[in-house]
Amino acid sequence: MELLQRLLCPVSVIIFALLFSSTESAFGSLEEANALLKWKETLQSADSSLLTTWMLNQKNGSSSSASSPCNWFGVSCNAEGSITRLNLTNSGVNGTLETFSFPSFPNLVYLDLSMNELSGPIPPQISSLPLVYLDLSINKFSGNIPPEIGLLTNLEILHFLENQLEGSIPREIGQLKCLSELALYTNYLSGPIPSSLGNLSNLVALYLYDNQLSGSIPEEIGNPSTLELVFLDNNRLTGPIPSTFGNLSRLTVLHLFHNELSGSIPNEIGKLKGLVSLSFHTNNLSGSIPPSLGNLTSLPLLHLYKNRLSGSIPNEFGNLKSIVDLEMSYNQLRGSIPASFGNLSELAQLFLSVNNLSGSQSRPAYRAIWRQGTEALGCHTGPHSV
Repeated sequence: MELLQRLLCPVSVIIFALLFSSTESAFGSLEEANALLKWKETLQSADSSLLTTWMLNQKNGSSSSASSPCNWFGVSCNAEGSITRLNLTNSGVNGTLETFSFPSFPNLVYLDLSMNELSGPIPPQISSLPLVYLDLSINKFSGNIPPEIGLLTNLEILHFLENQLEGSIPREIGQLKCLSELALYTNYLSGPIPSSLGNLSNLVALYLYDNQLSGSIPEEIGNPSTLELVFLDNNRLTGPIPSTFGNLSRLTVLHLFHNELSGSIPNEIGKLKGLVSLSFHTNNLSGSIPPSLGNLTSLPLLHLYKNRLSGSIPNEFGNLKSIVDLEMSYNQLRGSIPASFGNLSELAQLFLSVNNLSGSQSRPAYRAIWRQGTEALGCHTGPHSV
């Protein structure tokens, strides 16, 4: 069944592309044109130069080839003249969606209203559209994400980032089996991450950072084998890091920093051979650093600072041949810097301050690192931005 779902979703992309073939000679649906004009009348930016093309034949209100909505700014149609795409990104649109007649657009698969001054709630009626792409990001939308969003079963891209949305992430989003990108970051969303996100079998990128999410990270987050990017940082998440992250063989970025996570770092993280950025800093993680992290030979950035990690630095870290930035300051690490650090030819930043490391046994490693031009060693705290 999962394989069938993956085969079906790309079909929507093909249909999506065909619908985008805008023809200048096509006559737009009069109902669709009137629906756009009624919405335009409610906008504070109705007279914007970008929307001056939105007009019908003034003699009889008909849709001539000259005034067809298919020729309006930001509008594309299919061969039958029905609107399939509305792209008003960064167009100075100021208003709400409360008067937008969603049911009037039976073929609208692409809606991009990003980077405007739109405010108010996201209407639940948006679920009546056959959308594949929905971007309402960088506006001033407020209120809750309507659970009806789960009815957009063809949706592949969902971007609500940088708004003023609050409340919980609706579990109904887990019904969007074709979804590849979910971006809800920089809002005021709270409550737990719904375990239903584990049902998103085509998900590639998950952006939930800069919110007020709480509770544990659900183990189901390790279900979508397609996941490549996970950003859950800058929230209030608690509990352990799920070992199921180790199932995500395609993962390249895992950012969990600035939360309240506890427990040890799972050994399974060392299975993620494709990681290029691993950042767990500023949490309450404890226990020893798993030697399995030394398997991450493609990893340039590893940030574990500001935790309660103890024990020694694994000698296996000398296998991190791609590491450029290694930061483990403000922990309870002891022992010496492994001599194997001398093998780290790409290392440019090494921050180990505020630990219980001994210096005398570390001199061979220091000398080896200095020979390779490293600018920072254990005595530096340095900037910690990621």
